[in-house]
Amino acid sequence: MIRFVVFDLGQVLASPPDIYHAPAELLGVDPDAYRELYWSHRRAYDTGGSRVEYWQPILDRLGVQPSGELISNLATLDADLWTELRPTAADLLTVVQGWNVQTALLSNAPIVLGKAIRRTAWAAAFDWIFISAELGVTKPDPVVYDMVTAELGAEPGEIAFIDDRAPNVDAAAAAGWNAHLWVDDEDSLAWLSTVTGH
Repeated sequence: MIRFVVFDLGQVLASPPDIYHAPAELLGVDPDAYRELYWSHRRAYDTGGSRVEYWQPILDRLGVQPSGELISNLATLDADLWTELRPTAADLLTVVQGWNVQTALLSNAPIVLGKAIRRTAWAAAFDWIFISAELGVTKPDPVVYDMVTAELGAEPGEIAFIDDRAPNVDAAAAAGWNAHLWVDDEDSLAWLSTVTGH
């Protein structure tokens, strides 16, 4: 019996169209050049690394003079962009909230994004919010799934999980979770309806 439904954030619930263009515009650089560097060393940032350690090398490689203010503004902009849920994803959350389950968010995200998430109106849709930078470990490390299972007070088989990255889904399944690779919101609802009996 599924008692907990756990969602990833990026792509699964939020697919911000300006995730590369808006920061590139702020910096006055080519969006493709920014995009190429964006995921470099992101895991360290998502594990709790400082914003300076993440953003300064990116700015250096883009030829932009780094400053504390610019790095702070860039980190805040990036976090705010990731908190924009797709309307259909918000509808999905509303449906799942009406079921007899608890909901959780499990996201690879830096500290600043964790704080931004908790300031959103939609954060109230979740009974639990797990941020990798706060846990000190990122998906797909098996430790993540064990930590969340223990925190929920659940048996692994009581958890349904949706993520857009196959390694994260595979690791969750290996931990005993019911895990599904995200395709779109309609598919997510159909899968969740099946596994939860709704």
